[in-house]
Amino acid sequence: MTIILASFTSPIHIGSNAVMLLWALPLIAVISIVYKAIKLDELKPAEFVKQVILLFGSILVFMILTAVIIFGIMKIFIG
Repeated sequence: MTIILASFTSPIHIGSNAVMLLWALPLIAVISIVYKAIKLDELKPAEFVKQVILLFGSILVFMILTAVIIFGIMKIFIG
């Protein structure tokens, strides 16, 4: 039990290169699935998958746009 608790005190190093950013994709997928499972009144498989893919794509596009905008602002102010 203490080994499990001790693992939370030392963070795992995740690099900041482009490949490491792919670790966000499973997180976005889980967030989309859980959110739509909670919010939809009826869980029809085809409609559920469609809504999850739509939310996944929306979150992904928003994150990319945010990163591009922040990068642009950094280039303007820092050079």
